[in-house]
Amino acid sequence: MRRNLCAPGALIALAIVLGVATPARAYLGSFTSNDGYYPQYGTLYGEVSHYNAGQNGVNAGGGAAMQIVADSGLWKLQTPVGGGFATVADRNNYLAPGPGSYPSTGANSVGAYILGGHFPGRTGDGQNLALRNDTPLGTGPMTYEYSIDSFDFDGVAPASVTAGPVDVEFYFCPNPGDSPDPSGAPSKDKFTLSFKDSLGNVGFEWGYARDNAVTWRKNPTDPWNATPFVADQTNWDGLRTTIDLTADTFSLDYYDISAATWTNIVPAGTSLGAPLQDLTVLRWQLEDGLFAGTGGKNYFDDFNFTLPVPEPTAVALAAAGAATLLAARRRTGV
Repeated sequence: MRRNLCAPGALIALAIVLGVATPARAYLGSFTSNDGYYPQYGTLYGEVSHYNAGQNGVNAGGGAAMQIVADSGLWKLQTPVGGGFATVADRNNYLAPGPGSYPSTGANSVGAYILGGHFPGRTGDGQNLALRNDTPLGTGPMTYEYSIDSFDFDGVAPASVTAGPVDVEFYFCPNPGDSPDPSGAPSKDKFTLSFKDSLGNVGFEWGYARDNAVTWRKNPTDPWNATPFVADQTNWDGLRTTIDLTADTFSLDYYDISAATWTNIVPAGTSLGAPLQDLTVLRWQLEDGLFAGTGGKNYFDDFNFTLPVPEPTAVALAAAGAATLLAARRRTGV
């Protein structure tokens, strides 16, 4: 027997099914030109804080790449080291005359920057995000903050997502690691990624040490928690976190490329270091003195987010469709 989809119960069921908060897939991207990132060698724009990185290309609103006032886009340098320079004065001297060539050609430039559109990529697009800090030990870390954009969240304003689980998944390949300290002392920090909200709270941090041992901690002042993994310096390991903005908890899973398996390293329900109002900022910090390998570069690729929100258009259409059908039924008396 054919079901009557115009029956009141069916209409309600239809609205519920179509309006359920189906997870929305989104991404920070694969750092290609479609995502608004370009290999910046000898071109106008410099590294990511000097042009509208992540805000152009078909996947990020369209439009063209253009130079902007430094740190006025999604990527903002937070330290004197970065943007191709070791000091604020050198960076200001570069910016003062206006647009110029990539700063590696300048007398005061150093290998400390973030570049999009870099090779090699994890997948067929052949591109990634490359972080480098070849300044001498003692110069200080290079720190950027990336403001997560609505294009990263599938058209949803990140600050509006204040409840439910948000998944973040990405892959990385570090530069060659230092040898472990023969005394058994912990290896010093190399890279840290902090997950922050719009109020500046840090939910937790993940990273790896100079020997590429993978670590995590709840608070920036806490000691690092060790994991069983040492990141592969020749291939792409991965990380996946679920941040529950309602329960203020998180979990971490690690993808080991050598075994081709995901392993849980922080169990679900682990409390955040600080409650997060939302997830709006990723803080990237790379320490100094990383000359090993090809310029000490650390690569990141294929960021994806899964959100606890419905597709806004689908929900609106479902509600409108259900209301229209119900109104028609009432008019006809069926």
